Amino acid sequence: MNQRTMINLAVVAALSSLFSLPAAAQTGAGASAASAGARQVITRADQLPRHTHTLAKLPSEMLAAPLQELQPLGAKLEAELLADLAAFDIQDPATLREFYGALASLAQLRGDWAAVPGWTAKARALQEKAGGKLTSGVTTDLLSQQQLEKRDAAWLQAEVQRRYAALPWATVQDNLKSAKGSLETYNPELILGAFKSQLDPMAVNGKMVLPSGMVQAIIGARVQKELLTPNKAALVAGLQAVIDANSKAQARADIWTPRTFSIAADAKAKPVVVGVWDSGVDLALFKPATPRGVAFDPEGKFTQELLRSLGDAQPRWPQLRGMIKGAMDQRAALDTPESQKFRATLGNLKADEVKAFSEDMSLAGLYVHGTHVAGIAVAGNPFAQVYAATMLWSAKTEPEKPSEARSKTTAQAYGQVVEGFKKAGVRVVNMSWRYGPSAYEGALAYHNLGGSPEQRKVEALRLFKIERDALRAAIAGAPEIFFVAGSGNEDNSADFEEYIPAGLELPNLITAGAVDQAGSETSFSTFGKTVAVHANGFEVDSPVPGGDHLKLSGTSMASPQVANLAAKLIALKPALTPVEVKALILQGAERQLTADGKPGRVNLINPRKSAELAGIKL
Repeated sequence: MNQRTMINLAVVAALSSLFSLPAAAQTGAGASAASAGARQVITRADQLPRHTHTLAKLPSEMLAAPLQELQPLGAKLEAELLADLAAFDIQDPATLREFYGALASLAQLRGDWAAVPGWTAKARALQEKAGGKLTSGVTTDLLSQQQLEKRDAAWLQAEVQRRYAALPWATVQDNLKSAKGSLETYNPELILGAFKSQLDPMAVNGKMVLPSGMVQAIIGARVQKELLTPNKAALVAGLQAVIDANSKAQARADIWTPRTFSIAADAKAKPVVVGVWDSGVDLALFKPATPRGVAFDPEGKFTQELLRSLGDAQPRWPQLRGMIKGAMDQRAALDTPESQKFRATLGNLKADEVKAFSEDMSLAGLYVHGTHVAGIAVAGNPFAQVYAATMLWSAKTEPEKPSEARSKTTAQAYGQVVEGFKKAGVRVVNMSWRYGPSAYEGALAYHNLGGSPEQRKVEALRLFKIERDALRAAIAGAPEIFFVAGSGNEDNSADFEEYIPAGLELPNLITAGAVDQAGSETSFSTFGKTVAVHANGFEVDSPVPGGDHLKLSGTSMASPQVANLAAKLIALKPALTPVEVKALILQGAERQLTADGKPGRVNLINPRKSAELAGIKL
């Protein structure tokens, strides 16, 4: 199975992103539409063409190659990207940003520093979040200006401080803190280890033929190594100066907490069973339902393991728990002792340590994820019981081999999970995971399966549809159950990427994005037409296996906030149907205004208001 939980630990995300094959990175030369004089409208990632390149050496070896050696390959990639922009009318801003970002990197590769700001400006103009509109591409521009004008690191540090200090702190603070943290974790050995453990095997499997997206990743990493290695300290110091200058700035108001409510233990309410469809739950921490749950192994077969074992990693759990918190704080732009240790660990990793560390982090992330989600879903509700629907997804860096048999087994498991919900009397289900066809396309490419790139695209979509259709049918076939999905953490469109369950449209399903406690959309939250509501997904406190508490961030933490509201409404008003619950949540939600006073896409739930609309006195 290729599902991904929303926790997306920083190192795991950084390494696995090499295989996510974003739409812009997969494209090839699609000149037929352009030559015909009409641009083909693109509304889904699978509508774009695919292309490959044959490498002369392993990806890890290319990291040490002179830039001039990569320039002919870069010229081919640039021609393909430009041809696609001419041939296709791409409707997704996030995909266009990827195109322009790749073209900026390729301009850097050939030393055309003056061309870089033009591409970064195009990408910046497509940013949809306030912080991104101001900060996107600024560092790239400054690094290019430094090369063009032959400036030293002291100049760069001063310019970083000057440019970013001029921006409104309240708007850009998370972006700047996150950028500083990312720079602090930059480590060529980390990239080299990722290439050796993931891209090199993929190249060998494919007889040195790789998708364009992988080749772009290689070139981007090589250019990054050239520019960041000598300038990392200056960039970090410049950003730190801006952060320090605003250390006493007033914290943003918390508008989330006053909206929430708890149910008293002696309230006139009925038990409500909440299904947590996730990576496993420590049911010893909650009131378990009867039956307690159902679980499936990575092959889609029944197992009794409702909470996965850490296995050989158990002795390392205390350290891994701290790394999990540090990774989450890092993504949330928080400078905590845990995030500092996480950055230091990544910054000091050696290439031969990367694979083991990545798999440890992935395993630990899966271990804590479901329990943390469950705690949010039932917080403040003494009438809630938890039913665990556990999917023991693989923590390995190597993707599993896709096949029709595997997809049919997964499809069957989806039906069996929902049947388990029905038998247990589950009323609300949270699903903090998502994936799209690109997950299978990347796995097919890794294992050199599925034929040509275009055939592989078709096969990936076929396998994905087997699972998507089964999931949609299972949810639609349970109209008595209210399902809540998290949108994703990629700052992209769930519609364009065809994510499930986030991209499904059903009367008894709602998809949630993430905001911080001030109601501002997080920099990572995925968006799209199916993302109907938002909830706090920033530094949310909840238990992890064993009972310790951690504050984690992600749409994984926002989605169960919506499930929490649904479960409370049903506990207090058991006759409510899923359609009625959904209507109450939407009617109670409040559209947040943008900086210029216009209605934005953030639709923040208001649990108190929804309860009042249901006639519940708090």
